[in-house]
Amino acid sequence: MPAFAQSGDAAPSSGGQATDPNAGAQPAGAQIDPNAATTEESGDIVVTGIRASLASALEIKRSTIGVVDAISAKDIGDFPDANIAESLQRISGVSIDRVNGEGRGITVRGLGPEFNTVLLNNRLLSTEAGGRSFSFDILSSELITGAEVYKSSEARLQEGGIGSTVILRTARPTDRAGLHLAGNVAGRHDNTSDKITPFASGVLSGSNEDRTFGALVSFVYDKRKFNLTNISTDGWITNQTIDTNGDGIKDRTGVALPRTTNFTATESERERIGGTFAVDWNVSDTLKLKLDALYTQQKVQSRTNQLGYYTDPDRITTATVNENGTATQFTVLPATATAGLASDNIVSTAPQDARTYQIGFNAEWKPNDDLTLVFDAAHSNSRDAADQLFYVVGTRQVGVTPTFTLDGPGGLPSITNTLATNDKSAPRLHCCSERGGRNGDTVNQGTIDATWDFGGLLNKLQGGALFTNRKKITVSRESPEPLGCFYCGYQALAPASLFTDFSANVQGQKLTWLDYDAAALVQYYGSAAAVNQVGGTSQDAIDARNRFLAVYAGNNNSLDPIDRDRGSGTVRENTYAGYLQASFGGDMGAGRWSAMAGARLIHTDLYATGYSVTLTNIIQNPADPTSAVPVYSPTVAVDAENSYTYLLPTLNFRLDVNDALSLRLAGSRTLTRPTLSRLGLSQDFTFRPPNSNTISGGNPYLKPFLAWNADASVDYYLSRTSYVSLAGFYKKLENFIISGQQPEEYFGLTFLANRPFNSQKGEVYGLEASAQSTFDFLPAPFNGLGVTANYTLVKSSIRFDPSLSNQTFNVEGLSDTANFVMFFENNLLQLRGAYNWRAPFLRQTFGPQSEPENIFGYSQIDLSGSIKLNSNVSFYAEALNVTNEKFRSYSRFKERLITVSDQGRRITAGVRFNF
Repeated sequence: MPAFAQSGDAAPSSGGQATDPNAGAQPAGAQIDPNAATTEESGDIVVTGIRASLASALEIKRSTIGVVDAISAKDIGDFPDANIAESLQRISGVSIDRVNGEGRGITVRGLGPEFNTVLLNNRLLSTEAGGRSFSFDILSSELITGAEVYKSSEARLQEGGIGSTVILRTARPTDRAGLHLAGNVAGRHDNTSDKITPFASGVLSGSNEDRTFGALVSFVYDKRKFNLTNISTDGWITNQTIDTNGDGIKDRTGVALPRTTNFTATESERERIGGTFAVDWNVSDTLKLKLDALYTQQKVQSRTNQLGYYTDPDRITTATVNENGTATQFTVLPATATAGLASDNIVSTAPQDARTYQIGFNAEWKPNDDLTLVFDAAHSNSRDAADQLFYVVGTRQVGVTPTFTLDGPGGLPSITNTLATNDKSAPRLHCCSERGGRNGDTVNQGTIDATWDFGGLLNKLQGGALFTNRKKITVSRESPEPLGCFYCGYQALAPASLFTDFSANVQGQKLTWLDYDAAALVQYYGSAAAVNQVGGTSQDAIDARNRFLAVYAGNNNSLDPIDRDRGSGTVRENTYAGYLQASFGGDMGAGRWSAMAGARLIHTDLYATGYSVTLTNIIQNPADPTSAVPVYSPTVAVDAENSYTYLLPTLNFRLDVNDALSLRLAGSRTLTRPTLSRLGLSQDFTFRPPNSNTISGGNPYLKPFLAWNADASVDYYLSRTSYVSLAGFYKKLENFIISGQQPEEYFGLTFLANRPFNSQKGEVYGLEASAQSTFDFLPAPFNGLGVTANYTLVKSSIRFDPSLSNQTFNVEGLSDTANFVMFFENNLLQLRGAYNWRAPFLRQTFGPQSEPENIFGYSQIDLSGSIKLNSNVSFYAEALNVTNEKFRSYSRFKERLITVSDQGRRITAGVRFNF
């Protein structure tokens, strides 16, 4: 086998981990030339570009005792993809969840975002979402220089990742001596929009020649405009009894119907701003100080126009039902002036204003050659504040018999035989509300680590302690009652002057319906002309109108949301952890073995506060059987406490049979804490009569997920940048959290109550196969070719069975994945093509309408290329989702479509420079 060419000091073969992501790899800024030759003085092979990234990442994999994969930027500001999650999915066993076509969360070996701990420079970063999972879409890849995915655990790693522990790293100012400037300026076009939006990033770093002091500042600005369309059903209501023959007799039971049929067009603008600041000061040979700061802000402005038809099972007159009990076609009775199907013209918004910052300080002290002490402290805060609009005006379908048709398994639904959807003389006010919330997350963390180097059989001993204080605040907001549903039942005719035509091509269907200005509608909403159309001349009707007007006036003549106790709450969590880990190593014949054994002891105290409320009455709306007005008691503050302690042992073993072949074995116990949103006390009611009422609440007494893990792998290194690997994994999980669903009746209405609790056990197991090769041995120009490929097979002892309506637990997110990347590079040109595939999978056991949600298989092709103008400047272009693949989901069976939506094709072209 060809020997590995090394540059600088090689990473230790039995140290447990590469504390420096570039340890044993090329130093930052080194150039790798695929046509380069070996020098006589050093024997080093100097490599640039993609090969430099592969070599650095592969060295991390090779020098770590456990099972780890890595990605390394070939230079500052040059991460392989625009989104970090998009890059991570190239790693075997990693797949991503997309929102609006951008990767947001990662799934590792079938375990979703909540099961993967993501650390920034080894620190926990707060998140703007309601749970713990890291939102990759808020952090630009331009700020990141490397990422490591630890699939097997170590005692030194922060607990929380049953699936994996992901460590993201930012650039250090003392990576290179001197003054350096790197930048990227580009324009981006989304095929769903006719706009070109800007992208810019820059990194400025400076260090003295001996690299004892340096400072670095970076920034990124990224804007995207896109217009996405989708057709959706909001899930399927099941066990309905309907008329299939048109004779007025309900002769078929157990039928599934779409909750709604929606045609949606959304115009969005996303703006991301971020930056980092870092200072390194090597005070002496024994003391090193580091200061880091990160700030990222993501703002989204989004406006949605939707045409919707709400299904009322009682008004179906004829229907066709397949063998699965799915209604594939049905006809609806003509509406009357006060009852029946309406075409809803919906205007809604979904803004986001998410801000995250982190500041951290690190001190490394070596009192002697054998002992290293590291102290680290960090503070992180995130918040997301956004209020959403949801306005509906509708037209009763009087005199026509609308027909719903489902176009085959996985096909699109359509509605025919309807009134004109842009008749401005017919729409009536239905419901209008504004709602939203405030999410806040604060993380304070401190660690101290000690490492003793011995150099013998016991070559390293590590120990340390960690304290984490985390506080998650959720504030629920909503328009005050009775503003939201005063007109429910289409009780007030709206003037035609409020409306304009809105046209869209929604997944191949050209449609036109009504648009309106939300502010103008709200003005009319509170006018005497509208209010006096509701009710009659009875004293109760007069009193109801007066109550509405009083609340409307007291709310600044608006539907602005106000903070409410229901649904609001706080979760505080203190975690104490200590660990001890020993690394061993020695020769074994012609090879060498390395081992690592340790244990981590963790204790968690949890304190939750919220509000208890009693439902004292439900007032049915005689004008609208699909709405009701709740009456609540005053809220009462409640709190709860919980605590738990666990010991998490780990064992890792690596045998380097020779320079090319390595065998690994690993075993561990890992832990993932429940999602913070599930730990809250408050419960909330959702009213959608006759059979879509729900109650949701949290449970502060939940225990963490636990897993016993076993890993084994065989790695064969063909060269410094080429290898093949086969890995197997097994996880035995317990304390799985499920949503206990049971019917509860309140004042004649049935609610499906969803409350989480620990219940199930399960097993997850599978295989990962990966290969990577550069074809340096071929004659030019073919020596510039390279390829990486991987396939992951994931199975579980618990399998989703669509025929079982009472199945309450599944291991969600399990799916096979595959990735294939081919590239070419020489001194002038770089080309890369990537294919990513994920098999169909179950996203939620209880999704829309408390039915399962499954995701159809998805594949995506990405292309990129760059050409050098000179050694400092290059032009590049990339295309994401070249074939414009769509996202599709379904309920229990494939014909029960939930949504089909665009993802968008994005093309970026720009210039990179490095001085």
